[in-house]
Amino acid sequence: MKREDIVDITSTRPGTPGGRFMRQFWLAVHRSEDLAKGHAKPIRILSENYTLYRGESGRAQVLDYRCPHRGAQLHLGWVEGDALRCLYHGWKFDCSGQCVEMPAEDANFARKVAAKSYPTREHMGLVFAYFGDGEAPAWPPYPAPSQEGVIHCWNVETVPCNWLQCYENTADEVHVAFVHRPGGSHAKLAADLPVITAEETDWGMLRHGTRSDGKVRDTLHYMPNATRVIVPPLAGFDGVGGWQEIYFNFTPIDDESHLWLITSHVKVTGAEAERFLAKKAGFLEKVRSAPKVMDLVQDVWAGRRRLVDIEHPELAMVQDIAVQAGQGRIADRANERLGRSDAAIIVWRKILARELAAIAEGRPTKKWRPPPREVAPTLGF
Repeated sequence: MKREDIVDITSTRPGTPGGRFMRQFWLAVHRSEDLAKGHAKPIRILSENYTLYRGESGRAQVLDYRCPHRGAQLHLGWVEGDALRCLYHGWKFDCSGQCVEMPAEDANFARKVAAKSYPTREHMGLVFAYFGDGEAPAWPPYPAPSQEGVIHCWNVETVPCNWLQCYENTADEVHVAFVHRPGGSHAKLAADLPVITAEETDWGMLRHGTRSDGKVRDTLHYMPNATRVIVPPLAGFDGVGGWQEIYFNFTPIDDESHLWLITSHVKVTGAEAERFLAKKAGFLEKVRSAPKVMDLVQDVWAGRRRLVDIEHPELAMVQDIAVQAGQGRIADRANERLGRSDAAIIVWRKILARELAAIAEGRPTKKWRPPPREVAPTLGF
């Protein structure tokens, strides 16, 4: 039996090889605009619960889920400055997790108690946290584009399947021609199906889609769960904003669900940026009045509706989730028949299997480096 056959590359639970591997990296956990100053909320990442809050200075911070006093949920409390006070007995914790105030206790007791605090930063419209041991890796987790432009964060989706099957879909350029029944700009992606190749790098994987005319579309896959690619103008924006760079983050909630945290870098400035933002406002209003993405997916799975008949401002999400989560909560890879168009998926799985096997066997893993700014995706047309 091959080593990769005995390593579970899907699980990120605490203590599993995959869980230990994922905890070596910064992970996107929330959309910045959804976390208001003075608010705290619960989050679940990698099968563990945490508290996320934003202090009055604007700083975001992740702490333990429960108060170390008697286990009350910390997000039930309230924010004071950049600290968080537990609702139950008023114990107050600063950003480092140190308890700084215990109203009913001896003044010296507070310094002996702390909740665990996790390094927390923000980048390109998302909140990131580091859940591993020791010092956090280099910041940021991936470089922002060098061009000026607008950062547009998509609506966050909770997808009911393992993170890896959606991540692998971003390494599958051929699916676009079929899942998305391409029209408009997408037609260019389908007119000439590419030959897919991929190579491991010191920051993840570089994927190439080579067309018959020799032009190459390069896509970047950042370790452990982010993909950077150039895509057509967003549906519902009527071409405003043009082709843009997309950063996909697929963050496990647990082994059977994950978050889509997606950021677009729209290369527009000045009046054109204002035009894009106005179009975005109209687009978001259409989304608010449209059926929920997952409601439509459930209808498709039940056979009540056909994907080809659905019109929706976020149709690509409906299509992708229906196919990817439709593989099952955790896809059965044992019975797959992979072809040449799956070359990048094969490379990525081999990398994961190698790294997770090393963790399971107590051997050193690869020392991944920060992605360089000069390596960027290409359009390939």
